[in-house]
Amino acid sequence: MSIWSSIKKFFRRLFRGKKLQFPVYCKLHGVKKPVRQGALAQSKAEDGLQLVHVPLKDFPHNVYAYSIPLNRILGYLEETLAKDLIAEFGEEFCIDGRIRAILGGPPKYKYYGCALRIYNTKNLMAGVEDFSSLHGE
Repeated sequence: MSIWSSIKKFFRRLFRGKKLQFPVYCKLHGVKKPVRQGALAQSKAEDGLQLVHVPLKDFPHNVYAYSIPLNRILGYLEETLAKDLIAEFGEEFCIDGRIRAILGGPPKYKYYGCALRIYNTKNLMAGVEDFSSLHGE
């Protein structure tokens, strides 16, 4: 971890405290993969998302952002925020979010980005227990 990452993490925790304030605003990471760029190009502000903790061997704090309308992974959350959400909701949680804005994109920028709002609710896919049909990587 770089010194700048450590400083940013310190100030985030200092001002945010241990308890998250909802809605949480953030940007997605891992959006440069071609399949994710295609999904972001088709997305729009206010599309529904599910934020799902999917622990992986090398990334136990992995939280994916799934697009509900597209049934695709758009990206993942930054590690510090992911850890805070796991502390708040427990392992393998599934919570609601919405796209706040699609950022960048051609012709001015090479890649699309995505700004999110994360809620402390589980309403958008209430009643769904089997997520095996979600398209991943």
